[in-house]
Amino acid sequence: MTIWIVFLGLFTMFFGLLFIFSPKFLTKMSEGLNRMVHQVDTQVMSNRVVVGAVLVILALFLFYYAYTMSGH
Repeated sequence: MTIWIVFLGLFTMFFGLLFIFSPKFLTKMSEGLNRMVHQVDTQVMSNRVVVGAVLVILALFLFYYAYTMSGH
């Protein structure tokens, strides 16, 4: 169970940092995925720093939770 929480934390941290520091790369990646999935919501991209910060905070919480669940 702990490994899944750590994986989810890494995944969340990755996208949180992309939203904050590399929105152009995120947009290019999104355009490629749009053909398969759906278009990125413009509301999310207009608030990319807030979304990125929330994702980073969530990732940190998941890392803390995984750490405490592992018995430390």
